[in-house]
Amino acid sequence: RLASALLSLEAAAPADSNCLPFLRFAERHRRLLNAYIRRNTGLLESSLAPLLRVPKLIDFDNKRAYFRSKVRSPDERAYAGTLRLAVKRSSVFEDSFNKLRSKTPQEMRGKLSVAFVGEEGIDAGGVSREWYQVMAREIFNPNLALFVSVPDGGTTFQPNPNSVVQSDTGVSHLEFFKFVGRLVGKALYDGQIMDAYFTRSFYKHMLGQPLTYEDIEAVDPEYYKNLKWMLENDITDVLDLTFTAESDFFGKTEIVELVPGGREVKVTEANKHEYVNLIARHRMTTSIKAQIQVGL
Repeated sequence: RLASALLSLEAAAPADSNCLPFLRFAERHRRLLNAYIRRNTGLLESSLAPLLRVPKLIDFDNKRAYFRSKVRSPDERAYAGTLRLAVKRSSVFEDSFNKLRSKTPQEMRGKLSVAFVGEEGIDAGGVSREWYQVMAREIFNPNLALFVSVPDGGTTFQPNPNSVVQSDTGVSHLEFFKFVGRLVGKALYDGQIMDAYFTRSFYKHMLGQPLTYEDIEAVDPEYYKNLKWMLENDITDVLDLTFTAESDFFGKTEIVELVPGGREVKVTEANKHEYVNLIARHRMTTSIKAQIQVGL
């Protein structure tokens, strides 16, 4: 029955993932198909390859296993080096940054072996897992000013537009973002779980997916409601706005033009959609563009 099902699925492979016969077939046999994917992830590159065009039908653990199989190619698995890291628990972020920042991509693929200075024990995997957990907390440390919680006091994070203040330490704040990007990449490569929750818009940046103004809901729910109200109602003689955005740099307010000469461009019923898209893009992309680029 399975062989027959796989042959039927392969024959039904659609040129368009919206092909209803294919979707109905895959949905009907979803549990069975995922069970076999769980036993052999390689099926997603052969008989079950069409499922990749409809990822919602693939269970998360199968997506994760497939992702890891693509990230860690046979050649990379053959790399037998060890990436040794000795850090002080009291300065774990700084020590890790200084010792890993100059490592080559090949060296970063090595098997991680972590030791906390002054603590006995051999890293059989547990110490490395703890290091990832500690680092996940440290990158969001308010004293580092690299990320801010959004909404204010929330549990998701995105780059801090004012992270340049960290450059006062003598190291560019962008170097820290580059390091955080490598840290997250290393965790994905090693299959480690990091207790780190980014905003939906930041995940979209990671995936190269386009953002929409709706994504700002996860950053600032109240502001999203205001933008949504603007789009759904006539704002003629109601709002007095221009194509500008305000940014706060430690109490100092700066005006940023969303378009050339934006200070003189009034927001009207005719151009409000453009304004909403630009102001949302500023909050989620433009104001943190440098941090995003080096981090990814």
